[in-house]
Amino acid sequence: MAALDAESFDFWIGEWDCVFDGGHAVNTITREFEGNVLTERFVMDSPQAWRGMSVSVYDPKVDLWRQTWVDNDGSYWHFVGGLVDDNPSFGTPEPVDADPLFKRMVFTGITADAFDWRWESSPDGEEWTERWAVRYSRRA
Repeated sequence: MAALDAESFDFWIGEWDCVFDGGHAVNTITREFEGNVLTERFVMDSPQAWRGMSVSVYDPKVDLWRQTWVDNDGSYWHFVGGLVDDNPSFGTPEPVDADPLFKRMVFTGITADAFDWRWESSPDGEEWTERWAVRYSRRA
């Protein structure tokens, strides 16, 4: 994955309605710690209650975004930032979980008030399968 700059995920900051096949969530992303950290709080209300959060940090010394994700299912994943077809993304640098699969999220169609987010997995880091697609709309 290619490196990004410190502002690459600024579009994500805010409070978002997240709509996907069969469900809805709210995702709130804030900038903290002198602007060096993005904190995400994801709360799904349907089709089931589910919560998670991430902390994303840009390290200018190595020109790299890093993210840690945790949730109420006990998931704990480490991602690195990069580009997928010129779109910002976070992906696991190695296969994770019992599967074991590479995992990544790709942000596309970014405007000031909306974007699409895809969750994908791959057994080899080459061939990717979409697992979850979410439409983000900025909350009024």
